[in-house]
Amino acid sequence: MNSTTILRKPKLHFDTMKHPGHVTFDDSKVSRLNLPWSHFEEARWAYAEPDVIHVQIGTYVVVIHGHNLGALFASVEDHTLLRVKAQPELSLDAEREPDTFVTELRITAAPPRVPQGRKGEQLDFDLGADSATWGR
Repeated sequence: MNSTTILRKPKLHFDTMKHPGHVTFDDSKVSRLNLPWSHFEEARWAYAEPDVIHVQIGTYVVVIHGHNLGALFASVEDHTLLRVKAQPELSLDAEREPDTFVTELRITAAPPRVPQGRKGEQLDFDLGADSATWGR
């Protein structure tokens, strides 16, 4: 058996940097969206959908489909993601199996927030019976 398998470090097909002020999402079809990290709301990566990450920044939800997304999700968690672009052609290359890449990126409007009271109105939280003894 004379098979030559070359092991290589997986390539990350996205850009990161320490403390970027913004992140750019490029769907490779219609648009690029640049958003400030200061408006970050949440990121979700469900075990049931290992190839999909949902990121909400400000009034946008970015749905990211891809391959080996662990490193990409970590860059979102750490707010080090600078730029990511959909590259569906990479899924056709068997040599890209160990890499992290995005195959599809959809940018949608975030669902409207449910108002929690009138503007300027104080919200009351039920903290239970023990709340009366706090601060004593």
